Formats: sequence, C-alpha cells, structure tokens
Amino acid sequence: MIPALYPPNATDFSSFGLGVLTDTLSCEVTEERNGVFECLLKYPVSGQHYGLITKECIVKAKPNDTAADQAFRIYRITKPLNGIVTIYGQHISYDLANVPVLPFSTESRSPQLILSQILSGDTRFTGWTDYSDAKAFSVTQPKSVRACLGGTEGSMLSQWHGEFEWDNFTVKFHSHRGQKTGVVIEYGKNLTALEQDEDNSGVYTALLPYAVYTPEGTDTETVVTLPEVTLPIVTSEIVRSKTLIMDFTEQFDGVVTEESLRAKANSYIKANPLGATIPTVKVSFEPLWKQPEYSALLERVNLCDT
Repeated sequence: MIPALYPPNATDFSSFGLGVLTDTLSCEVTEERNGVFECLLKYPVSGQHYGLITKECIVKAKPNDTAADQAFRIYRITKPLNGIVTIYGQHISYDLANVPVLPFSTESRSPQLILSQILSGDTRFTGWTDYSDAKAFSVTQPKSVRACLGGTEGSMLSQWHGEFEWDNFTVKFHSHRGQKTGVVIEYGKNLTALEQDEDNSGVYTALLPYAVYTPEGTDTETVVTLPEVTLPIVTSEIVRSKTLIMDFTEQFDGVVTEESLRAKANSYIKANPLGATIPTVKVSFEPLWKQPEYSALLERVNLCDT
C-alpha cells in the first residue's frame, strides 16, 4: 500500500488523513521479535505533500503481507540529499515510552488485569493477553509504560516471557505469537542467503549481585553484597575472568538480606545462559507466495512463526 500522512494527534486512520504520499520512493518497515518496530521512508522534496511532512506527524504504512496497516510517528527527518529526504518513524506504541506508571504492587493478579492497569494512563491504548496464570507484580519506582511491559527486570515480559504484538493502539501479549506453519526454507527451493554470527560479548564467568535499600528508621541507604562477592558461572565457555555486575534492587520491596540476594542471583543465573554464546542466524529467502507460479501454495511466514 502507499503510505498516508496524518496529523500528530490523529487516532483514526480509516481516512486518507492529510494525504496519500504517492510520490514516496521507498517505504520499509522493520520489526523484530519483542524489539524494534520502525518505518523508514524516502520522499522527494518535489513531492506533493513534502511541505506537510514534519516531525511528530504520523505515517500509516503496511508492515508485512498479512498485518493491518500500522501507524508510525515521525521522529527524524534528514536534510535533503540530491532532492530526497529520509523519514524515520517509530510505531505508535512507542508513545507509551513517555506515559508514566506510578509505583504499585499486587500479591496475585491476572496478567490481563495487570496489563490493563499499566495501560490505564493513556486511554488510547487497550491490552489483550492469552496468559491466565496470576502472579505477584510490582512497580517499585515510577517507570514508563513501555518499561513496565518489557526491557527491564521485573517487567511483564521478564515474568511471563511471551511475545508482544503491537497493533496500532492495541497491545497484544501472546504466550506464542506465531504459528507452526511447516514451511521449509532450503537450498534449491527458496533460500537465497544464510549468515551465522557468534558474539561472546554477553558471556561471563561470574555474577556480582547487589541491592540497595533504606533500613527502617534511617535515611541512609545500605548496599547489600555477598560475603563471597561473586557467584561462579560454572558452565562458562570462556577462560579469562569476566564478571557481570547486576543491580537486583528492583526485585525487593523491603529489607534485603544476603540470603535473599543470593537466591535471586542464583535464579537469574539458572534462567539465563550467561556462560554460553547464543549464535544468531540471518536467513534471506524468496517469498514464493508472491510468485505467480506458486501463488496457490499456502507457504506464507510471518514474524515469530516456526
């Protein structure tokens, strides 16, 4: 589809807004699992709507073959080069990075209720999840909605794991977003390139945990560490000493003891592969469903499919 332009305060994208950007030279949307969701658009200064394109405006674009059109807020516009500007937009859900959530805690609450409470600061957004298992959840200090959802220790993503889907003003938290398609990518059929990368910058031999709290009746903060200082990562694949220093403060609501700090640190080591390199594989393949001779085949893949 051809991108369309909307004013910064738009919430309804069913119309053509300020205009359809028919002069667009290219429009590319990048989305990563639980990560980046951005739009990059190239537009000529001679284009019909160039004068209307400003930062904070919203561009509606199609992110992939099957998803609905999505809204992206412009945050950067380059200076013209050879009469062309590059326009950068972040998905409208990035607005939640500037919506605050005040501290709260609950002993046991369903993820749907927690999601609704986190999103309550911006009435444009609603949330949905297929998780049902209730857990204790707390926000110990003011944070943004995005930080409460994922990317920080103690967030919904760190507690329930899962995969987010950002559908304009609807935040969907799936236990598994994709589908088991049975599609095979192989040489001689649809594989065009394969690149494997191994980066051991996130591999460590030890973890140094600490936490900070203020004892009752005092105004002085106390930093709690372990008598042994560090905990070994016995399965580490590297030889040289390399220590990960981690603040566990947000995982405590009150008094921090050495025993509780050690327990949380050991749980973190057990849940995270700190001692091993996690290879990444970049695969490029031909989307056969776009070829006329294969159009009848139901071999279509989307983000998070297996």
